[in-house]
Amino acid sequence: MIQRKNICWVRKRWWAFVVAVACLVLPASAVSKSISLDIRPGDGVTQQRKLSDWFPPLKDTNLDTDVFILDSGKPGATALLIGGTHGNEIAGSVAALVVLENASVTAGRLIVIPYTNRSAQSMPDTRNQISQRHLIRSRSGDRFLTYGDRRTDPADQQSEDPEEYQNPGGFVLKDGQESRNLNRTYPGKADGTRTEQLAYAIITLVRKEQVDFSLDMHEANTPETDKQDDGDYTPGGNKRLSYTLVAHPRGLEIAAFAILAMEEDTHISMKLEESNTTYRGLSHLEIGDASDCLSFLSESPNPGQNRGHSDADVLTDPKYPLTHRVGMHLAVFRHLADAYADYNGEAFSIDNLPEYRELLAGDIGQFLN
Repeated sequence: MIQRKNICWVRKRWWAFVVAVACLVLPASAVSKSISLDIRPGDGVTQQRKLSDWFPPLKDTNLDTDVFILDSGKPGATALLIGGTHGNEIAGSVAALVVLENASVTAGRLIVIPYTNRSAQSMPDTRNQISQRHLIRSRSGDRFLTYGDRRTDPADQQSEDPEEYQNPGGFVLKDGQESRNLNRTYPGKADGTRTEQLAYAIITLVRKEQVDFSLDMHEANTPETDKQDDGDYTPGGNKRLSYTLVAHPRGLEIAAFAILAMEEDTHISMKLEESNTTYRGLSHLEIGDASDCLSFLSESPNPGQNRGHSDADVLTDPKYPLTHRVGMHLAVFRHLADAYADYNGEAFSIDNLPEYRELLAGDIGQFLN
């Protein structure tokens, strides 16, 4: 007699095979849903492109995403600002939108990717089932901000999750779903999974555009929680990632200067952490290793990241409002830019970027078109 658990195993494997075959033989539009993201560039944006311009295989997929350039036309450093690596870390994307819709670069050049993993934005949040659409009142009226999932949509990945995932750097993650986590797949692979191709495309952009420094904006649990939920990632034994700036080893001195200026400016105390070189796959290490770019990653505290908080207010939480989190990321970026310019003698300046105090005193919609 066949055991019931064996029947279930066969059914599970058969269904996984059917899904995998469907993903391989059907066009992306037939197995996944595209999403329209509301981005309203201001006058400071000089060019709008697609990530597929740097890596054509992404074209016509849900992994292709908008890339914006703010070019002063004057000599200086090239910076890259990355938001939306994880779709459920809303502050990074909104910080990028605030830049795109307000700022202008007056020396050097800035490249902004507001929704880096566009596919993850098309998925509802699987951690706490937080709503995908959040109504705000912007300068032009009602507008919705998107809150997605942590990982690429399985339909867009077009391959089954492995039991364990060995990423391009050779690090093995026990949870195979992490193969769809963009910030575990750097530096990516040109012939890899769709998520690995997305990481490869970003590295390609960094190299071709000769990016000098980059900031990847993330969100983590709030400091009250005593457990970090990001798998087995515990660099330095740090269980609390919020209010942390992670720096590639070559960027530690610049990061230290930025954190000191950050505390004086905003009174926000941030931890400085060096990239863990044994844990491969994360942007702050791999971008710097794969290019001349000095790569950094910032973490703000998002109540929506706390396990079991389906009622979390990710916009107007009294202690961790979105304005505070967006302001933190933008202040980190501003001070990294200043420290980079001072340290390397290569100008980079940006105007009309709201200050932390301005953001904290208002509503996020006041800073969006």
